[in-house]
Amino acid sequence: MANEKKPFLRLPSDVIPLLYEVKLEPDLQNLSFRGWEAISVKVKNPTNKIVLNAFEIVVETAKLEGKDTGKLQSAEILTNVKEEKVEFSFPEVIKPGEYSLQLEFTGILNDQLRGFYRNKYKTADGEVRYAAGTHFEATGARRAYPCWDEPAIKAKFIFTLVVPNDRVAVSNMPLEKEEPSATDSKLKVLTFGITPIMSTYLTAFVVGEYDFVEDKTPDGTPVRVYTPVGQKERGKFALEVATRSLPYYEWYFNVPYGLPKLDLITLAEFPIGAMENWGLVTYRESCLLVDPVDSSAKTRNYVALIVAHELSHNWFGNLVTMDWWTDLWLKEGFATWIEYQCIDALYPEFNVWSQFIKDDQSRALSLDALSNSHPVEVKVGHPAEIDEIFDVISYQKGASLIRMLQAHIGDEAFRKGMTLYLTRHQFSNTHTSDMWAAMGEASGEDVAGVMDTWTSQMGFPLVKVDEVIQPDSNVRSVTLTQQKFSSQADSPASKSTWKVPFSVTTSQSPDTPVLRGLLEGASITVQVPNCRPEDWIKVNPSQCMFYHVQYQPDSLTKLMPAMRDGALPAEDRIGLLTDLFALARANCVDMVDVLRVTASFREEKNFAVCGKLAAGLSGLSPLVQEAVQDKKQQFQKYIINTFSSIGRRLGWEAFEDETHANKLMREQVLTRLGSAGDKDTQTEAFKRFEDHCKGIKVLSGDIRTPVYVTVLTHGDNQVFDHLMKFYEEEDSVEERTRIGHILGAVQPLQLKRKVLQFALSDKVRNQDSVGVLAGVTGSLEGRQLLWEFVQANWAELHRRYATSTMLYRLVQVVMEGVACARTAKEMEAFFKTHEAKSAERAIKQGLENIASNVAFLKKQGAGILKFLDEQ
Repeated sequence: MANEKKPFLRLPSDVIPLLYEVKLEPDLQNLSFRGWEAISVKVKNPTNKIVLNAFEIVVETAKLEGKDTGKLQSAEILTNVKEEKVEFSFPEVIKPGEYSLQLEFTGILNDQLRGFYRNKYKTADGEVRYAAGTHFEATGARRAYPCWDEPAIKAKFIFTLVVPNDRVAVSNMPLEKEEPSATDSKLKVLTFGITPIMSTYLTAFVVGEYDFVEDKTPDGTPVRVYTPVGQKERGKFALEVATRSLPYYEWYFNVPYGLPKLDLITLAEFPIGAMENWGLVTYRESCLLVDPVDSSAKTRNYVALIVAHELSHNWFGNLVTMDWWTDLWLKEGFATWIEYQCIDALYPEFNVWSQFIKDDQSRALSLDALSNSHPVEVKVGHPAEIDEIFDVISYQKGASLIRMLQAHIGDEAFRKGMTLYLTRHQFSNTHTSDMWAAMGEASGEDVAGVMDTWTSQMGFPLVKVDEVIQPDSNVRSVTLTQQKFSSQADSPASKSTWKVPFSVTTSQSPDTPVLRGLLEGASITVQVPNCRPEDWIKVNPSQCMFYHVQYQPDSLTKLMPAMRDGALPAEDRIGLLTDLFALARANCVDMVDVLRVTASFREEKNFAVCGKLAAGLSGLSPLVQEAVQDKKQQFQKYIINTFSSIGRRLGWEAFEDETHANKLMREQVLTRLGSAGDKDTQTEAFKRFEDHCKGIKVLSGDIRTPVYVTVLTHGDNQVFDHLMKFYEEEDSVEERTRIGHILGAVQPLQLKRKVLQFALSDKVRNQDSVGVLAGVTGSLEGRQLLWEFVQANWAELHRRYATSTMLYRLVQVVMEGVACARTAKEMEAFFKTHEAKSAERAIKQGLENIASNVAFLKKQGAGILKFLDEQ
């Protein structure tokens, strides 16, 4: 917020690349690299200069050779660090034709998890070593080799890597040639095959020490999963998901996978979950590795979705690429949607669509209710702005809109539209309008007319339901009215409207809609057939549409029995809870009434519904802490009363042939009970932790989180020291991540301060620090400590994360749950004088959320306190 936005110009179009031949020699000791590059270019208009992107690399020589004439010109090199460009000026005008641009350059293997960067790891005997990996999305390729680093400027690539003989090196394409280095007997020269035409941000190469497991898809495509040395067993589940997902996508899209191989590889340090580089997908270790014995159901679930997400990009993003980052959502929204479509087909026992509604859709609705949200199609200029839109709106709202479209036009037309879009635009670039055109052709409907109202403006509607019951009629008259939903009820009225697809289910038809339609204006009145006076109706069944619904009290009362006895499908129970908590937080309804409704879920058997209830109460927890600092035990007692019956039913031990969902439910319920101080849970957790420490009975992966959280929350220094020791000695990244994220649950302030210092120590990888910091935010004191710590350590945090999406996440962690106007003023003042370029939107959103929290407490805090006192 400290700096004004920079003016931005795309690269000139006089010269375009056709083929890059890039040779790189990384030095894993000195953490640098040398590079040689020959770019076949086409000059379209006479010019005397060529402008490319380059950043943090030094171009030493630049020459241009005519393909036909053989004439060679040396260039004057001008580097523009601020604009991340390098300009080559030539003494003579370059006429239209084909040329070879030949460059020599050097660079550093940086520690900022961007571009061509270092990966620090330890060998089995504890020796610290470095690998080299890449992360180029959105503008990181320019840190590895000079290039036209824009998604629409596609070309082909041939990569050659000069690496130590004892290291593994992989790239997008299969290895074509290996030979010893002519200058150093310790090195080998690896040349990889020529790629399809593709964008720079999808190129990749990795050099390191790896094991791998491999298999083939039914049509013979080889698939490998590269793991750290000694951990290849942990790559087998991801390999299974990959070899099943690839043919699923080929069938669903009716378009073949276009490369001769597929590799999935872990990087010891990685700024995001994974990246879909074509033919070489890179992953954070925790997003790819699954221990066949010790990993939890939650981890298997998580890895399956991430693998499916990245592989879908082979079609959405790699084969067909957005023209510019304005349409980032086009690939990320589709990939987020279809990861669930794929895993639901391959692993139906995971019940992932319920998770989507509980997590992804809910998060998107929450963020998009802010005035500082942004449209799905958001104008992006300077590269510094791009990181800000790798967010819930582009991913989760985008996925929710795709799911809405699929429900609106039907799956058959939807699939035809996707196939048409992919085949029509393969190897090229598109805009959102190209997708709507294909979907419109396939369905015969005005897809663009409907969907543009959702992608071109931010926010979404609140659909109010008014019923008129005729005592002697089996037809229900229902009026649906739309208005823009805001997280603060007193926000200025908005004139925004949407073309709103809707459907209705009833008591007589709880699973199949009895009515469908499109709300195009402010309101519509419809007649719901076969609906007796005593029947309930449900608008937006299965939560396929992206909006909140508000019922009149009598209508909601009719739905209560169906929520208690499960007659209302799980997706609809999740949706009702989502709507009610959001309406209460926006001061549209009384939160006490919502808390009374939650009593209907105390015997809940669906893990996703239970998870939605837990998430709603967790979101309320920091606000209650602010409002009733001296009476927080009342809220803890309420949590225990809400979940104790479910906890007793589940117990601590898995049943024979227990479902995947039950395991997820046990973990989330016991964690809530333990942290809230339920005595039985506490006693059992300490007993199991002691047996685990002594080696009497090792904890299963599914109950480690509830045990660790409980003993940390209610334990002493000895418990904390045990878990720190586990963290330092553990070779499982899943276990280290689990422990790191919950260490902050300790209560003594001196230990919380120790956790904060630990987060920035060399014992925690850069990528994991923000997750460790977030662990202290479960209490009012912890949130204040974190804010003080971030201010004191801003220079280091900014250095680490300023060029990645992690700064955005850090700001979210610091501001989330704050409900104090004074703290908000401190934060606003701090960020006015401290640069946070890639997190400007997160700062504005955080301040707006705090204002919403303050307004909520002012209006409803006393009522909530009175309710809790009565429990």
